[in-house]
Amino acid sequence: MDRQPATGAFFDDSLWPLLIVRMVGQLSHAQFEAYLGRVGSYLRRGERHLFVMDTSQSRSTSLDRKRRLQADWMDANEALMREWRLGTAFIIRSPFLGLAMRAFLHAKPLVTPYVVVSNLHEAAAWAAGRFEAEGSFQQARRIREHFGLQVSRLEHSAR
Repeated sequence: MDRQPATGAFFDDSLWPLLIVRMVGQLSHAQFEAYLGRVGSYLRRGERHLFVMDTSQSRSTSLDRKRRLQADWMDANEALMREWRLGTAFIIRSPFLGLAMRAFLHAKPLVTPYVVVSNLHEAAAWAAGRFEAEGSFQQARRIREHFGLQVSRLEHSAR
């Protein structure tokens, strides 16, 4: 019998400055607050980074309270996000979550570049491109190598 993964927000900073957070199951209010607190701790490091939020294993039915929490958190952390976050990639497979995310971003636009994609490879490719655009060729190469992505022409010329 296959065991389902635990519910929660699982942080992977092994490719820092690329931060990947996997949302699994339906997060409780307390889990969502803890997630926001931990994301804030990465912003307070004072290091430029990219954020990938993978919702491909997420279930959510009570978005209203979480949307309000998220919007309040974004207001409180706007200056930190402008300074330290190079962009955000959202991995969304669910049509319902995709619609909810588009509505949320329409009402509360991000202060940094973002993309909505359907899988981690697309998110990683976008993140590598963002690092490259910022002149962080080593980070871009590291991400492309880790995910088995094609090396860009700019990266070749920077070697």
